[in-house]
Amino acid sequence: MGRRVLRAALAVGALVLEPVVAGPPCAPDQPEARLERATAPADDAAAATRSAAAVGGTRHDVPLRGDGKHLIVDGTLNGTVSGPMLIDTGASYCVLTPGTARRLGLRTGSSKRSVPVATANGKVDAELVELEAVEIEHARLAKVDAVVMDAVEPPLIGIVGLSFLTQFRFSVDPAQGTLRLEQ
Repeated sequence: MGRRVLRAALAVGALVLEPVVAGPPCAPDQPEARLERATAPADDAAAATRSAAAVGGTRHDVPLRGDGKHLIVDGTLNGTVSGPMLIDTGASYCVLTPGTARRLGLRTGSSKRSVPVATANGKVDAELVELEAVEIEHARLAKVDAVVMDAVEPPLIGIVGLSFLTQFRFSVDPAQGTLRLEQ
């Protein structure tokens, strides 16, 4: 299972940066690419209550869970959907599973925005959406770009990528088990 999570994280980590508006479909001679699903390591710790927005000059030390190879945090999307999310400092965008997008009430398939995504099985186009807010602990960021694709399995609700992380000074300390976010 750990290898599957790592492969998915590495594959999603190769997301490219340029959004495409209604880009052309993949060439017919290319096989359909599919990103392998990953599952979160089992963890029974309850998520902390999140209510305060991040304030300028504030530091947040977010506790990390996982098996030492995979970094898991509790996140809240649009103030309504909460759950474990994989931290991937190599993913250009945050990633939502299609199920998470449905729970958020996002109408997938209606967006004209997509980005090419490099996966372990080749390049695919993923729908690009804008989240009203992403909150990790008390670090909250509005208007965060994310892609919708099958990259992880429940209980994970998605991946925290650079579209969130680079809005902070961030560092990961695996020995202390923390993700530090500073504004």
